[in-house]
Amino acid sequence: MKWNDLGNIELLVVDDDAFNRQLVVSLLGKIPSINFFQAEDGEEALNILNKRAIDMILLDLHMPKMDGYATLKAIKANPKYNFIPIAIITTDEQEMNKLYLLGADDFISKPFKLSELESRIYTHVEKRQYRQNYNTKKVEKKVIKKEQCATLNEIEKNQKEIFFNMTKLLNNDEYFKNIQVVATLVKALSKLIGYNKNRVDNIYYATIIKDIGRWSIKEKRPLTYQLSQKDKEIHHQYIIAGYQLLDNAVETEFIKIAKRIITQHQEHFDGSGFPKQQEGTQIHNIAYMVAMVETFHALLSQSTYLNQKIHSIEETYLIMKTQSGRRFHPQISKLFLEHFDYFIQLRERSLETLNKRSI
Repeated sequence: MKWNDLGNIELLVVDDDAFNRQLVVSLLGKIPSINFFQAEDGEEALNILNKRAIDMILLDLHMPKMDGYATLKAIKANPKYNFIPIAIITTDEQEMNKLYLLGADDFISKPFKLSELESRIYTHVEKRQYRQNYNTKKVEKKVIKKEQCATLNEIEKNQKEIFFNMTKLLNNDEYFKNIQVVATLVKALSKLIGYNKNRVDNIYYATIIKDIGRWSIKEKRPLTYQLSQKDKEIHHQYIIAGYQLLDNAVETEFIKIAKRIITQHQEHFDGSGFPKQQEGTQIHNIAYMVAMVETFHALLSQSTYLNQKIHSIEETYLIMKTQSGRRFHPQISKLFLEHFDYFIQLRERSLETLNKRSI
């Protein structure tokens, strides 16, 4: 590992046990480029983050005043800290699943091993620097008139409006009605998971445009619960076309979320999806949410857009449950199924509202 290539590294260790904090410092003390900052609870960690440009955080879960869960949520809710990787100190697999949903980047077990600490920190800091440099270069390439877009927030707002209208114009009313229902349900699931208001809004609009690549492909295929090989080939073309279209835009959070959904919402938890047969934590939670809600809506629908028979509510519940851990992330599935009746009612209300608008 070429530590000098990474420059100075600001590492924040958050743990109420002073011995554990000092142990990390002692193990990594031989690396002169690492500067250590220590906090004994979440409140102190947030104060340090507000004052220092931290490169990575090692976060313990069980602390007084503000524990690891609350600290993780607070950090992930602030766009200012988007690029800071957070490694949670735990060995509990059930806790890991919950923490992935909250945005944790990695997990480190006790007792600490020097080789593990070094490799994890090096990998995450290197990736963080690459992402920062990549996004900086992309933004620098864009020539944006000040009178049109003064801030990234304004750029993002304009992007959502443009791509939303493009999707509406390029597709028939039935498709657009159904994708709005899916987006509404995904938005509700995003709120249950705990995403902040801005991210929830971005997820809604990103879901609307997930198949934006359809317009450039001559052969359109209806969406079904189970895709044939021919369907997969056509959808693969959608994915490539959609990604290329968004790749020319300034990379705001909305664009990043939309790319994730476009490229990963056909992937499965067990690795049986496409286009890359990704699995488990390789797939973003937002992509899992879209896939699950889209399947839910498809099972209950009968239309030219959703080319299959209508399933009963009971059949739909059973299918969704059996796909947990196979097609869908088990923790997200569990949350969705716990609120299954709510999503049934919300879907019905959304369809009723959209049907009234079209009359």
